[in-house]
Amino acid sequence: IAQASLRCYHKSTKYTLRVIDLYKDCRVRTECRDHTQLFFRKHCATAAYLNETDWMLVLDADTAVVNPNHCIEEWIDPRVDLVLYERFFNWEIASGNYLVKNTPFAYDFLKRWASWEFRTRYYMFSGMDNGALQIHVLQTVMPEAYVEATICEQMWSNATNYATYMAYVTCVKVTLGAKRLWPGQIRIYRRAHGWVRDGHVTDHYWCDRDFMMHDYKHNTLWNTPFEHDFNLTECGSNSLSGWHWKQGLHINQETIKIKLRRKERLHAIAFPKKGRVFPWLAYSDVGYCWPNCDIDPELVDLMRSQFQVPAPESSACNDSIGL
Repeated sequence: IAQASLRCYHKSTKYTLRVIDLYKDCRVRTECRDHTQLFFRKHCATAAYLNETDWMLVLDADTAVVNPNHCIEEWIDPRVDLVLYERFFNWEIASGNYLVKNTPFAYDFLKRWASWEFRTRYYMFSGMDNGALQIHVLQTVMPEAYVEATICEQMWSNATNYATYMAYVTCVKVTLGAKRLWPGQIRIYRRAHGWVRDGHVTDHYWCDRDFMMHDYKHNTLWNTPFEHDFNLTECGSNSLSGWHWKQGLHINQETIKIKLRRKERLHAIAFPKKGRVFPWLAYSDVGYCWPNCDIDPELVDLMRSQFQVPAPESSACNDSIGL
């Protein structure tokens, strides 16, 4: 259902749509052959095709277009090369859907993100690429917070279940603070402000402001806003042709706001107790690095280069909008 909605939307636009088989596509097999895990291989594949686009919208296969009266450009921020958003129910930075610009920074970010596969292979509860994205963003936009990032990564490597994994997510969020925009690098949309959100957050009700909804994994219409299956022959003559919604689920923005407010409180109450941590109380932030905790890592790299000291080995691998 999600894929059919995307194809119907695409027929009324001039965007380029690519559906890449991550294990059969020749380019991906060549450039991403070392990546065996599906999710990390996806970001390597994105990097492999990035040079064919201006901006690329990367989507999970279970992300559906709900309201075709929107353009992707509405969520592009020209100040940055990568646009992410927070998941509503747990405050994570979401990994499945993102906007990425064809720039050296973005390409490098994607390749380094994919390379976390090799570092996290033996983590008990890693959260896969979503887990890697949290620390990867932190290390990218705040390299000066290397002590805090080390603490967060230690929490991550010690996570054994969802609750302890959320302690790691909290650690990253606390370290990043309220800032969500790093010019020239990344923007993170606040929860429910991006182009997509999980459909169950508002029980599949939607308003004019909504564009896409996530987590429509099945080939049935149950728990979707759609009345019946898409017939792609109906799509394309205008933005609304081929769209058939269930009556009563299209509501006004104020009612959606009330639903979001209620669900926000429920998710806050249900947030795991083991995830409610302050990193500097849970782990030592000076005991292991004192008295050198404030050494600038860039200065260390500069000193290494001047005195020809080798750096530690790294595990990193070295027209239109794409949809």
